[in-house]
Amino acid sequence: MQSGGHVKTGMSFSPYESTYGRYGAAKFSVLRQHGYNAADYDLCDTDTELYHLDETALERKMSAEKAAAQAAGIEISQTHGPWRWPPQDSTAQDRAERMEKMKKSVVITALLGCRHLVIHPIMPYGIEDLELHREKETRELNLAFFGELVAFAKQYGVIICLENMPMVNFSLATPEQILSFVQEIGDEHLQICFDTGHVAVFPGLSVGDEIRRLGDFIKVFHIHDNNGDRDAHLYPTKGIIDWAGFAAAVHETGFDGVLSLETAPSGEYDDARFEQESIELNKLFRSLAESRSGNIL
Repeated sequence: MQSGGHVKTGMSFSPYESTYGRYGAAKFSVLRQHGYNAADYDLCDTDTELYHLDETALERKMSAEKAAAQAAGIEISQTHGPWRWPPQDSTAQDRAERMEKMKKSVVITALLGCRHLVIHPIMPYGIEDLELHREKETRELNLAFFGELVAFAKQYGVIICLENMPMVNFSLATPEQILSFVQEIGDEHLQICFDTGHVAVFPGLSVGDEIRRLGDFIKVFHIHDNNGDRDAHLYPTKGIIDWAGFAAAVHETGFDGVLSLETAPSGEYDDARFEQESIELNKLFRSLAESRSGNIL
């Protein structure tokens, strides 16, 4: 939390989708006009042009994106690496293909002038490896995968941020499990992305308590809500998360980075409604993040 209770808010968006992507070259300026300070640049879809441009064209495009964000007063505070659903990590060939795309996302992140790249664990035995009793193998394959990726990212000054997941039968899902894994790797270029909604699907886990558990390992956030039954990406206050507890925990840990929303108005809205909801979402979240039980932090 910045001093005086002022927070930096960010928004996850892809230039190839119908949320902020609808504004084309003006997307960063509009994001700033809506009250946000930062962007979480979505690199999940490996079918976009970014993964197929040659080196020169990629550098040119990313330099233009970086310049546009800076001109608009927007920090590209984090990116989100490739994510495939359902998981496709079961074979060595699958994992090699994913590694290739992950390394490309590291390069793109660096070209954007961004230090933090959010990545999910690989899921070689699917999302229910605990029921299959394959958690040991899952961990070993992830250790090898992230060992290689972190070594590559270090060359570019990029910090890989491993994200907690919403799969209750997966062995690298809870904040505690992610923390244990990151500590085992033991490299400053592997840290944590804390996802509030992913915590909420686990009965008995408190977002505030888990933030305190992870402490300084948290470098970026994904912020959204749900009703505890699935990963719904609802606006804050539309689900079960204790947002006063969230604000208190963030304050106590001394986090001074960007609080980035991973929810947005529907891309199906017309421009007027999209703008109104985006502005109101930012105001809502700022009021939650800057107050604790009604008191300014």
